[in-house]
Amino acid sequence: MKGEDKMKQTIMGIGLIVGVLVGFVPSVDAQTQKKPVDIEACMSWKRVESPDISPTGRWVTYRIAPMEYNPENTDAKTVHLFDTRTRKEILLDDVENIEFYNSDQALSYQKADSTGNMKTILMELPSGIKKEWKYKESFRPVNGTPYSVSVTNVPKDTVNHVPSFNRLVVRHLKTGTAFQIDSIGYYTLYNEGRSIIFVRRQAKGNALCYGPLTGPYQTIYQSAVKKEPVSFSLDTKLMTGEFSIKDSLWYNFSLKKNTCDLVFDRKEVILPAGMELARATLSHSQKFLTMELRPYQEKVNKDKKEEEVKPDKSFELELWTWDEYEVPTLQTRGRYFRPQYSKYIYDIASGKLMEVAPGHADLLEPDRAEEIHYVLYTDETPYRMQKEWLNEVPFDIYSVNVHTGKKQLVGRSYRTRPKWSMNGKWAVMYDPVAQVWNKFDGTTGKVTDISTAIGYPVFEETYDKPNPAPAYGIAGWTADGNNVLIYDAYDWWKIDLTGERQPECFTKGYGRKNKRSIRKMTSNIDKEVFKPDETVVVSVWDENTMDEGIYSLDMKGRLKKLAEGPYIYAIHRFSDNQKYCIWNRQNMSEFRDLWWSKADFSDPIRITNANPQQSEYKWGTAKLVEWTNYENKPNKGILYLPEDYDPQKEYPVLVQFYETHSGGLNTYHAPMLSSAMGDVMYFVSNGYIVFMPDVHFTIGTPGQSCYDAVVSGTKYLIEQGIAHPGKIGLQGHSWSGFQTSYLVTKTDLFTCANIGAPITDMVTGYLGIRGGSGLPRYFMYEEWQSRMGKNLWEAKDKYLANSAIIEADKIHTPLLIWHNDKDEAVAYEQGRALYLAMRRLQRPAWHLNYKGEGHFLSNQAAQKDWTIRMMQFFDYYLKGTKEPRWMKEGIHLRERGIDQKYDLLEK
Repeated sequence: MKGEDKMKQTIMGIGLIVGVLVGFVPSVDAQTQKKPVDIEACMSWKRVESPDISPTGRWVTYRIAPMEYNPENTDAKTVHLFDTRTRKEILLDDVENIEFYNSDQALSYQKADSTGNMKTILMELPSGIKKEWKYKESFRPVNGTPYSVSVTNVPKDTVNHVPSFNRLVVRHLKTGTAFQIDSIGYYTLYNEGRSIIFVRRQAKGNALCYGPLTGPYQTIYQSAVKKEPVSFSLDTKLMTGEFSIKDSLWYNFSLKKNTCDLVFDRKEVILPAGMELARATLSHSQKFLTMELRPYQEKVNKDKKEEEVKPDKSFELELWTWDEYEVPTLQTRGRYFRPQYSKYIYDIASGKLMEVAPGHADLLEPDRAEEIHYVLYTDETPYRMQKEWLNEVPFDIYSVNVHTGKKQLVGRSYRTRPKWSMNGKWAVMYDPVAQVWNKFDGTTGKVTDISTAIGYPVFEETYDKPNPAPAYGIAGWTADGNNVLIYDAYDWWKIDLTGERQPECFTKGYGRKNKRSIRKMTSNIDKEVFKPDETVVVSVWDENTMDEGIYSLDMKGRLKKLAEGPYIYAIHRFSDNQKYCIWNRQNMSEFRDLWWSKADFSDPIRITNANPQQSEYKWGTAKLVEWTNYENKPNKGILYLPEDYDPQKEYPVLVQFYETHSGGLNTYHAPMLSSAMGDVMYFVSNGYIVFMPDVHFTIGTPGQSCYDAVVSGTKYLIEQGIAHPGKIGLQGHSWSGFQTSYLVTKTDLFTCANIGAPITDMVTGYLGIRGGSGLPRYFMYEEWQSRMGKNLWEAKDKYLANSAIIEADKIHTPLLIWHNDKDEAVAYEQGRALYLAMRRLQRPAWHLNYKGEGHFLSNQAAQKDWTIRMMQFFDYYLKGTKEPRWMKEGIHLRERGIDQKYDLLEK
């Protein structure tokens, strides 16, 4: 489709429903025309790639690429140029670097000619008339002007002894007439591109010049320091800017007044004896300097080279020391840092220099403060060695009075850094231990709890890992810096940092009342600082239906619905004039095609139909199911049913899971080759029911938590007549590979199970090292995903109780074990050990090792093979099909790559 199906209603009115009516049976004729998804279908699915919108919003560009890599597919090299007015497309084959100009009345792109040289083509819109840019310099149009501005290098003139320099060429697009500025450095266009300010590089000292784009130019500053200034900043609204000279001199300039004034000379700072400047930065408010000082270093004679020490290469010893900062596997990762020096603050008004932080600390100064009294710094040194058993390295926070130098501990074991308000008066920080937001007063140095008064938790209440629960987060700040907006589970809260007003629910309780979570949406126009007339685009997500809406939220807390329905939405981009946008939506039936609309999401146009072949294949429906688990708690999961589901028939059921899934009810599942677990749509299309239950974990007993959720959910399906004993399979990979291996030691409910890249022995898993990062795995158990919450010696019994390998003699379920020898996350020996246990116990088990592959399969040929074998394994046990020959005979070394044995044996 090219967008002909322009919607005449809001998105809410479209009414594409994801939910499933269990009793609904489509007509036989409709079903006989469809076929189940196969390997060929997986290779045929496409995605929308690199979507973009032109500055005025009229034009949209995108590519269509195969989801599975296919070197023979040339579609991905074609750019689609869509005209939202005419609904017509122009196809541009094998082009790069598309840019619109002249208010979207033209575009440029690069294309290789027959010899491989890249040429720039200019194309008028909407006519499509093309011409080649034949000048030496690059084509860089300035929107709103008839000029192209670009820099080209002029090589060294050895005859006349003129060094190489950069030349800025200003060329008229129609006449071809050119102006030029030689020896140009950094530059900025302003006055809607009609004027320029630039650094002119000169031998004795650079000059800062400005004027109309084509001249004449005035010099606002001439430096006496060689190669300085290098750059500058310019506020194009105020026409003022600033620059520095070698971290020593800071200047302000005004183009309106044609003035350039020295703000500060570092020579005014009297440095401590024996110290010299390493780095210096002037604050945004230009009220103070942040400086790093180091001991004075004598300049070494360049001609005097140090004698290089050559290592003894006759052998190499790797020494592991019990109390060193890092284990050798981390030391080999090239983790080097620049030298660190003590930090100082110099208050320009008082002329006082104060040391405020040690070299190893991370200084957090209120850069925009008009007056500075305190700074903060973080210090992680007490915890550095603990990074191997903590998921994040904590740090302590200190405040320092810049007038007295007095240091004070503000908080211990923080995980997220404080953020200063826009006016530099307050810093806001989340205490993960007390689970509250605190305010640090930059004038008094006092710390105050600002979130308890809200009355609702500001931390993730359902967080089930051992490390401290994170905060829901900060939505933004008011422009005056006096208020911060923070999230609870549903709403936004406006916290008055002056303390004059109590916290108020900015979204007026709408979220909590309706069980809908309100969050800022990510796009190219989202902000952290909100002006009084600002309008924010937010997502409103319903935790009961899993539907999502796009709303606008103004600074009075008023919500306005823009689009809503049983979808997941994503915004790609708004046009530069913020009048239009491109976005996508998805649910079980609808692919993530590209849409265009006005900025308020009205008058939407569907631009792409990337996968029309979906109508040829048997699809499925998704349904949210709820039951009470064995902990007597409500549990949710997603049930995927074939589109021709008949409740009177018995279907094979595949139970697969990881952690929680119900929030993904409206996720589109494109048929894909399997790189780990089975593809949902591949199985559903081939007559399976797929069940994905949520698992919420209790610290210290992750295996039992999985049992309580997964087994109870599966038995619920049996009670409802959806699943049938003898036709239920189980699978998991990585973390859920561990869970699956645990489950089969506790129940014979499942007819067969596929276990991928599992931890089967928590003792050796805890004492292992991740092959990818080189990091010991302690942290996974003590603070992160494995959820033990204690070290091995504090909880020996629990580590053993969660190790499937210890209980392997209780496994009666046939296993397909998948683990690759180059797994960078979980040691290959873990999966192999389970296979060896099953072999010794003489229980049915197959172990697949795609040699050279990692935690996931990346080789497409291996993915195809795995997709075939996984389906054959489940079909054999759950559908009663004939046994594939590889399961019966195995594949001997001499047969590898010669006989894959996919064929099915006669019974």
